[in-house]
Amino acid sequence: MGIVIRQSALSATTSYLGVIVGFVNAIVLMPKFLTPDEIGLFRTLLGAALLLSTFGKFGISAALIRFKSLLEQKNIDAKAVYGLGLFINICTTLLFLVLFFIFRDFFERFYDAKADAIHDYFWLLVILTIELISFAFLQSLASIHMSIFVANTLKDLIYKILNMAGIVLLGMGWISFNTFVHSHLLLYLILMVILYVESVVKFKIKISFNLLPTAVIKEFIRYCSVIFLSGLGMSLLTLADQQLVSSYLGLSANAIYTTAIFMVMIIELPYRFVSEISAPILSNAFAKKDFNEINNHYKKASINLFLIGSLLYLLLVINLDNIFQLMPSGQFYAAGKSVVLIAGFTKLINMLFSINDSIIAISKYYKFNMALILILGIAMIGADMLLIPEFGLLGAAYAYFAVFTVYNILKMLLLKITSNLFPFTKKTIFAMALMATLYMLNFSFPFFINPWLDILMRSLILVLIFTFSIYKLKLSVEINEILEKVFFRLTSRK
Repeated sequence: MGIVIRQSALSATTSYLGVIVGFVNAIVLMPKFLTPDEIGLFRTLLGAALLLSTFGKFGISAALIRFKSLLEQKNIDAKAVYGLGLFINICTTLLFLVLFFIFRDFFERFYDAKADAIHDYFWLLVILTIELISFAFLQSLASIHMSIFVANTLKDLIYKILNMAGIVLLGMGWISFNTFVHSHLLLYLILMVILYVESVVKFKIKISFNLLPTAVIKEFIRYCSVIFLSGLGMSLLTLADQQLVSSYLGLSANAIYTTAIFMVMIIELPYRFVSEISAPILSNAFAKKDFNEINNHYKKASINLFLIGSLLYLLLVINLDNIFQLMPSGQFYAAGKSVVLIAGFTKLINMLFSINDSIIAISKYYKFNMALILILGIAMIGADMLLIPEFGLLGAAYAYFAVFTVYNILKMLLLKITSNLFPFTKKTIFAMALMATLYMLNFSFPFFINPWLDILMRSLILVLIFTFSIYKLKLSVEINEILEKVFFRLTSRK
């Protein structure tokens, strides 16, 4: 367990560093060195590859992790499990290629009107998708052998650092945009080789194609199918809107939209951390069938996440005009201001509904959640197709807000009806009132001509009022304890 905790902590650290590097890439470097059309094309290609790779992955990574230890307990060789996973992976990748070429005309027509530049990168998209599928398989082997840190570092941090280097080289004129895009094939290949050495070579992993019992094969494929449908739904929820924005509005519009989405990603960082540390707590509580403990943790996570998320959201919102003023080509990307407000509020709503995903994943209702994700993924496409042509970028933001809010409400109702778990308390109402009050107070804050000074002063005033209010209202026991410890350390040094 110590290895798992240490690996998880290190992985979380690299993930957060990766978000920071990615934020700099998206908000500073790419707008400075790439045109909006180039940014839109690059992100459309990556998004399409990630979406298409879902079909080739087929949930195999999760199945390998789940079945390896279970089958070893029955004295079934792990090498045969790896072999089964690899064989299915190859079959699904070949099936993806066949279907992709069959529907190539449809794919090209999808982008014809506003984003036909993607046609020049058809083969790059195919190869990149295969690389993503292969990387996921190697990542699962690394995870099985407790090498989560290496896999996550490569994916979440090293890739973004190398991407940053490519952007800088492009900005210096040392490489062309075409070279920059194609360099990602080499980049992923390098990451795959490193991961291969760190998993297959380091742990001397052997793969056998010996036939497993029919019952095991059927159960393996059945589990893969369930995970695949869930993964497909989540991919549609998080990636389909970007592709539809490119298709309906063009590549430059996608640059605005995705830049706005990158801005709000910083809000959900605490949610990731709380979800990770909650997993073992919830698992133990479920094992003991201690639903009081689960409910208490559910409520505590809700209020703490909402308070922290509210602070981050307000800091972003009150400084948004300054950020666009300082940002390269900020006047152009300011067209996505409303998207930032709506998408950021959606992230905040997600934090308010707490760790419902983590609870459902451990409960016996996880299959219901997987089906729900797929249905809502399809609903996201429908909402985007309906709203984007009518409202443009705002339409995509409205669809994003509506679908994710409905998703959270349904998950909350599932937990309430089946297990009598509920995330909200009276403190939730006070927290909402505090957030609304501080948002209105922002308009009475002094205004400074220098954007850097304005950001500093507005942020400082907000943090001080927010912290004082939380402490006095006693909205969170945990946050109050932290504040008291900080205050004690500061005063004890004097």
